[in-house]
Amino acid sequence: MSSNELINQQFLKWCETVGIDFNNNSIVIKETPEKNRHLITEKFIPNGTILFKVPYTAMLNPLTSEIKSITKQNQKNNDDSDDDVDDEDGTKLWKDLVVCIHKELQKGEKSQWYPYLSILPTAKDQKFDNLYYWNNSELELLKPSKCVERIGNDKVQLMYEQIQDLYDVPELTKEEFLKISSIIMSYSFDVNGKSMVPVSDLLNASWNYNSVLEIDDEDDVDYICMVAKKDIKAGDELLNIYGNHPNGELLRMYGYVEDDNQNEFAEIDLDTITKLNNNYTNIIDDIDESYDMEDPLIMETFDVYKDEGIVSELVVLCEILTNHDEDMKKGLTYKQIIKKTINKVINNHQISNETRDLLVKIIDHTKNKYEVNPLLKKEYENKQGYSREYMASVVIKTEYQCLMDAINILDKEYTIMENKELEKIERKKRRMEKKDERKAKKSKK
Repeated sequence: MSSNELINQQFLKWCETVGIDFNNNSIVIKETPEKNRHLITEKFIPNGTILFKVPYTAMLNPLTSEIKSITKQNQKNNDDSDDDVDDEDGTKLWKDLVVCIHKELQKGEKSQWYPYLSILPTAKDQKFDNLYYWNNSELELLKPSKCVERIGNDKVQLMYEQIQDLYDVPELTKEEFLKISSIIMSYSFDVNGKSMVPVSDLLNASWNYNSVLEIDDEDDVDYICMVAKKDIKAGDELLNIYGNHPNGELLRMYGYVEDDNQNEFAEIDLDTITKLNNNYTNIIDDIDESYDMEDPLIMETFDVYKDEGIVSELVVLCEILTNHDEDMKKGLTYKQIIKKTINKVINNHQISNETRDLLVKIIDHTKNKYEVNPLLKKEYENKQGYSREYMASVVIKTEYQCLMDAINILDKEYTIMENKELEKIERKKRRMEKKDERKAKKSKK
C-alpha cells in the first residue's frame, strides 16, 4: 500500500468517526499522475441524490477551532473586543481561517483534524500553480490577459501584516501564509462564515459540474449536503463548480484551466477606445457624469464573451461616440442621448455603420496585443495538464478566440440601420422597375 493510499484510508476512517455520511453511494478517492485527489462513484447515482452529509462539527473554522486565546487584543484585556476589529476590506473571515489552519498544522498528529489536513496540499514541498507562485518570466507568457494585473501581491502582503498585528503568531512565515491562503482559495466554502469542509473540498471543479453543496436554512439540521445535480454514471468523477469564471481567473485563483470552458471572455480596455480619438476622453467623462442608472455604463474594461460577444455597454458607448456630433447639433442633452441610444441598441438591436466600424477597430487593436504572444500559434500534440506554459497558452488562445468571433456575433445580433435603409431603397427601385416593365408590356399590346 502506498503512503497516499494509507493517508486516504486514515481519512475515510476519520470521516466515519466525525459523522460524515456517504449515504451508501460507493464514493471512493482516486489519484492519478494527471490529476490530484478526486472523487468518483462506483455505482450509478440519480439526479437529486444526496451524495454525502458533513456535520457542522466536522468543519474547520473559528467556531470549531478556537482562536480567541491567541488574539493580541484578547490577551490585553480578556474580553470579546476583537470581534469589533475594523473589517473595511472584508477579509477578517479569511484571516481568522488562516490562523485556524496554521494552529492546527502546528499541533501535528495531536490535532483532531490531522487525518483531514493530511490529504490537503499542506506538505512543505507542495507545488501550487495559482498566479501567486508564477515568476516574472512565466507571467510574461500570459500577457496581455488581465489576470496578471489582478494577482494583488500588495493586498497579500497587507493581509499578512494585519494577521501579525491581530494574532500572536510570530512563527507564521510569509511562505506558510501564502500556502494556507492558496488552500483556502481552492478548498474553502462560505459556510458558517468561511470554513474548510472535509470531503466537499475533494471535488474538482468544472463549468460542466454534476454536484453542488446545499445548505438547509429552513430546517433545523446540523449538517450540509453535497447533492447530485444530474444523473452520474458509475465511474464518473464528482465535479463541483467554483463559479462562472473564465480561464484567466481560474488560473489566477485556483491554478488550473479548462480547455472547453464555456464561461470564457476577453476584456477590452477603456484606454484602447480613448487612444483612437483624442475627443473621446472628454465625451466619455461627460457621459459618465450624466449617467444616473444603477448599473455602470463606463467601465475600465469591457467583456467580450465566447458565445454572446461584445457586452452591450460597449456597443451603447460606441453608438454614442459615433453619433455624438450629430446629436449635439440637434440640441440633445447627454441624458437624452443616453436614453435614445439605449433604446436603439438594447431594445431595438440597431447600430450605425460607423459604430460597427469603431467596434472593428477596437477589437483589432486588442487582438494585436495577443498576436505578439508566441504561445498564440504554438501547437501541442495533447493536453499538458498543469504545465504552466500550456495553461498560459490556453488562456491566451481562448481569450483571443473570443475577440475573433466578436464581430460575427455582433452582425447576427444587431441590424445596421444604414443597410436597412439601403435595402428599402433597393426594394422600392425594383418595384418601380417591375411597374415600368408592366406598363411597357401593356403599351405594346
